[in-house]
Amino acid sequence: MPNPGHRSRGCHACRKMKTKCDELHPSCGRCTRAGRVCPGYRDESDPFRSMNPVSEKKVRGRKPSKRKSSGTARARLAQTTASSLIPRSSYFAKCNAIVPALSTDWAGQSIPFFFAGWVAPPDILRSNRVVFNYFPAMYAASSSVCLTEAIKAAALAYMANTASIEHLDKMAQESYGRALAAAMSAMSCTETATSDETLSAILALAVYEVISGRQCRTDHFALHREGLSTILKMRGQAQFRTPLGRVLFASINKILLWKDLQDRRRPTLAITDWPDGLHNDPAMDFSARLAVRVADVSGRTREAAEVAYADRDMKWLQSLGVLIQDTLDLDQEVQHHINNPPEDWRWWSLPVPLANNSASSSSSGASESDDSDDGQHSQPSYPSRMDIYPTATIGSHWNTVRGTRLPIFRAFRILSLLVRQHPFVTFPSLPSSVDVYTALNTTVTDICASIPFLMGDVDASGARSNTIGRPRGEHVIVLLWLLHMLCGIDGLEPGLKAWILKVLERMGTAGGVRQGLVLSLVHSEPSVPKPWVLT
Repeated sequence: MPNPGHRSRGCHACRKMKTKCDELHPSCGRCTRAGRVCPGYRDESDPFRSMNPVSEKKVRGRKPSKRKSSGTARARLAQTTASSLIPRSSYFAKCNAIVPALSTDWAGQSIPFFFAGWVAPPDILRSNRVVFNYFPAMYAASSSVCLTEAIKAAALAYMANTASIEHLDKMAQESYGRALAAAMSAMSCTETATSDETLSAILALAVYEVISGRQCRTDHFALHREGLSTILKMRGQAQFRTPLGRVLFASINKILLWKDLQDRRRPTLAITDWPDGLHNDPAMDFSARLAVRVADVSGRTREAAEVAYADRDMKWLQSLGVLIQDTLDLDQEVQHHINNPPEDWRWWSLPVPLANNSASSSSSGASESDDSDDGQHSQPSYPSRMDIYPTATIGSHWNTVRGTRLPIFRAFRILSLLVRQHPFVTFPSLPSSVDVYTALNTTVTDICASIPFLMGDVDASGARSNTIGRPRGEHVIVLLWLLHMLCGIDGLEPGLKAWILKVLERMGTAGGVRQGLVLSLVHSEPSVPKPWVLT
């Protein structure tokens, strides 16, 4: 075999006898002393110099190998090196000709991602009666461009915010524009304007505005509120004949009521506009009608304050007394409903030590710092307890009822100012400012105690959940509305307000609902007016 290193350079006679050779030329010393002719030395340039004659003969007698020579391999290597100088576009074009590149269908991936985040699982309240739970079936079966593009816009915006994929924002805006053009075209015909697809599409467009936060407004549904209310009125009583029609009306009417309560005006849709048992649950139906009555009292209070300086006759004073009594009766009904919940609607509170431990282990934990070790946003150790509900739907229901008390507290404040201007007129006795402030603090504390559960930080057993910071569907809208109203209370405890702002920030980042981030930034400014002044 070829000699890999330095072997013996002795003459052939010494190497055969395995004796040391002095390697003298032309004859070694051992052969000279022995009186024999020295056979000589081997050629150092011979690759077979280390072989014996028999092995050398076998090797030289082999047939040439069919494998390419080393020279050909070196040529191929040089060719490969030279090919690295080919432009990248040409290189990838050649690669794609062999194995085509995988294309990403962002719209196809965002739709199930959106449904996973906004469609609530069934619970004991049959939460499939929430309108967002109808979106998957409607998207799969509908041929309406307006509906499909509207859902696609909301889905792309939600995925863009949650996964931080910037170019999906542009795709969402393009889908939003196509859906808006299709909606305008559908509104030109009465039949298509009153269809379930058109109404659901406009609701999906409103959801897109909440998710994207592009308008930077504190009013979530300002752009589509008039369209939603107009279509509901056009549909009339016929919309209550189908389950989907009833669910659409109930969900959109709730959104319109929140807007009416926020603006302190009379309800857009009266109680007589929908049948009894619309929500298939007495407690749900009671709270919906209660919200309508609260909006009516709040609107009447604002109107009374506007005409107080222009009309002070006896008729106005009588109407003021009736308004005061209606407000007192309504507040008692709300308190009775909260203090006497149905047996399967009751909630339970974690003890303070357990609540602190659970909060510290979740993303709304007890750390005072803004950045935790794992890079997630940590929250101040507030509230002092956490309320756990049977389902998120029940928790959102009770928060909606609590939220209706905030306009009542404001009405008490305005009515007290009006009563003081007429000390010689007898009116029903209003609660003192101390009582109102105490009830306000209790309501705010109860709302904040429900947030860890509704945000998904803890589950129904009080253990840490894996869906941190991502409330589902309609619960997102409820939380945005409530936290926006709480931040508008003048005199709110600074630590509590900071905690609420952190929750809104989490909804805008980890939750993928950019409207929460908008509200957090807006209420962080000290110049923002306080529409809910109570002190």
